[in-house]
Amino acid sequence: MTSTIISAEVLSRPHIQRLLGRSAMYEALALSLAWPMDETLARLDALLEDLAGHEVVAALGAERELEALRAARANVDAERLAPVHFVLFEGSVLCSPHETEYIRDPFAKAAQLADIAGFYAAFGLQVSTVNQTTPDDICTELEFMALVTRREAYAAVQDWDDRASVCRAASRTFMDAHLGRWIGAFTADLCEQAGTAAATRDDEATGTWFHAVAELLRVAVEADLLAQGVHPSRLHARVINDDTEAVPSCPLAIVPEPNLIDLDDEIIR
Repeated sequence: MTSTIISAEVLSRPHIQRLLGRSAMYEALALSLAWPMDETLARLDALLEDLAGHEVVAALGAERELEALRAARANVDAERLAPVHFVLFEGSVLCSPHETEYIRDPFAKAAQLADIAGFYAAFGLQVSTVNQTTPDDICTELEFMALVTRREAYAAVQDWDDRASVCRAASRTFMDAHLGRWIGAFTADLCEQAGTAAATRDDEATGTWFHAVAELLRVAVEADLLAQGVHPSRLHARVINDDTEAVPSCPLAIVPEPNLIDLDDEIIR
């Protein structure tokens, strides 16, 4: 791993700050949906504090949603969130965290998984073998966006215009082909099911937390899609089986070092 001393003056440049803020937002969203652990939530708390008042939050129009998430965080901890997280995403799977679960055609699912893995491989990344998941997991996709944006910021700091352009193009293409397609359907499901999952533990505060996560995720990603000029073809509802779809009624991951994707943050390939 290489190391580079970067001056405060360079880091304070508006373009660099926007990229770092955008990366922090995606990382915070990934952490908010990752399996709840004390270390995960501590890292999330630090990011939420950094994002409060940051220009990127205002640019995304997400001030209200960020404050709602910070307020909800004061009422939950890892021990309370874990069982509700399990019901939502693993046990009853009230809300699927996997992109391909919103695609009916099994051949298209396989192609999408391969395409997502190809994005990761192009940047020298791979899905973690420590915490088993799939490439299309929402936390993994959000973490990829955070890391690619961080690499773009690093390239901009070094005046590597070609590498910054590659990162920017990859970010936009990934949003168009993957994250942007299903973010509306996923957040609608999460918004609708958060209260149901929380009711299984008689813990309204956890439902408020996951609802706040859904709101911030929806607003931030939709605003970023618009800002990047990306207009994806949408997936509208999760596919339950061959005959039934879940139609949402609402309008709407990690330890201190992210472990969803392995990455050398200092090197842009």
